Amino acid sequence: MKNNRIRKIIRYYKIYGLGRTYIKVMGRTRFNPPIKLPISLTFNPSKEVAIIGAGQFSFAIIGYYLKKNRGKCIAGIYDINEENSSTFAKYYGAKVYTSSEELIHSENVKYVYIASNHASHTDYAIKALKANKIVYVEKPISVTNNQFLQLMNASENKTLFVGYNRPLSPALFEVYKHLSVENRFPLTLNCFITGHKLEKNHWYRDYKEGTRVCGNIGHWLDLSINLLMKIGLPNSIDVTINSSNENEKDDNVSIVMITDKEDLISIVLSSREEPFEGINESINIQHSNVIAKIDDFRRMTIWNGEKLIKKRYFRKNVGHENAILQPFTKKYKRDFSEVEISTRLMLEITDAIRNNKEKITFQV
Repeated sequence: MKNNRIRKIIRYYKIYGLGRTYIKVMGRTRFNPPIKLPISLTFNPSKEVAIIGAGQFSFAIIGYYLKKNRGKCIAGIYDINEENSSTFAKYYGAKVYTSSEELIHSENVKYVYIASNHASHTDYAIKALKANKIVYVEKPISVTNNQFLQLMNASENKTLFVGYNRPLSPALFEVYKHLSVENRFPLTLNCFITGHKLEKNHWYRDYKEGTRVCGNIGHWLDLSINLLMKIGLPNSIDVTINSSNENEKDDNVSIVMITDKEDLISIVLSSREEPFEGINESINIQHSNVIAKIDDFRRMTIWNGEKLIKKRYFRKNVGHENAILQPFTKKYKRDFSEVEISTRLMLEITDAIRNNKEKITFQV
């Protein structure tokens, strides 16, 4: 077991580099070391970021990239798990709050990042929006249509960002350059994801939390809508859901989407065993004379007619940093209409799985 942990750390170092590997280990162990990476030279005279949810994602990704780019900007942390809050606060020099309302309404807080359990995202976001804060919500922003409607109403004339990150990765930025937007050619997209193996009682599986569709598959549904937006949205999407296990319809599942514009999209989530290096993705795209293969956001090959382009990303980059920095730079701001459509699609597929439906038609 010890050898496996050492092997994993070495492997992660090769994939993510020293800083990311270090913070992943700190997030798992919650050790409070004398050296706290990343070491940022950025000085912030005032701490103005609040974070709700102090789990592994907040610790190893949100906290890491905020400190790297904004210095010690985190004012406060709130989590229903007091130990998570305490260890996060010690590492990032933040204040522990025992009430989300008190943290949200703190006068010095301008930005609120939400990375709690999925079913609570909407409620926290609405509270923060009503308090006139700039809000960043990790995926999914809602797990029911009613939640989503309430959030859209609350976000009117407010500032809301969402943590779907694949469209903000360097690999997708390169793909965008080669898509044909002058003429509407059909898109073929295939995403094969080797995901974490979850226990039967894992909270991601809870229908109240939106199942693995909201917890995981929403990422690639969002990527699908993002690419369709680039070339021209269809009017409708026929969705077919095939699950290998009748008792776990949101796992080891294939989702095939065919649009009225002849686009073909397939998403396969496989989680037979725990992947040693974490989630692994293979993404294949064909559009007109462009073929693109993205290998786990570490390598990419693009054929544009006779032109061959090869990219290697020395550090695996799925776009987390760019996504998290959206509130601070217009450069990476997502078109929110994409997120609205992908969220509606995600929720309709979630409801289909909850109601044992294998086929639905989604009106874009």
